[in-house]
Amino acid sequence: MRLLPSLLLLSPLLLAGCGNDNSAGVFSSDPMLGCYATHVRKPAEFRIEQQSGQYYVSFNRDDQWQRDATPLQESSRAEIAQFFRDDADQIDTALVRPGGGFGIFKFTPGATLKGKAKDSDYMALVLIGAGPVFPVKCP
Repeated sequence: MRLLPSLLLLSPLLLAGCGNDNSAGVFSSDPMLGCYATHVRKPAEFRIEQQSGQYYVSFNRDDQWQRDATPLQESSRAEIAQFFRDDADQIDTALVRPGGGFGIFKFTPGATLKGKAKDSDYMALVLIGAGPVFPVKCP
């Protein structure tokens, strides 16, 4: 009977180690995987998934997920500098569509880049512009 009280005391610690739950109900330690929206209270507008070692973006259009056929590429430091000339050191990770038109960028801790939202560590670049995006729960 001593086992049950011990498990109850340890359960918050065990649950805290489950990882990041922003990727369609799958726990992942990859900070790029998951769903994102342009406002923290909006439903997911796009999601980043990984299949066979490659990243893909899917967009939510009329409650239907449409996956872009072109895999995203992880950007090198030199490529990141092309997007953020003076602030490349504030970008930790970037995934971009090779032909352009989409990119998602994760800031380094403590980044102060202009346009960065105080409550998000991500920015996306889409055809209509760039701005902060927020990890949200995937449907």
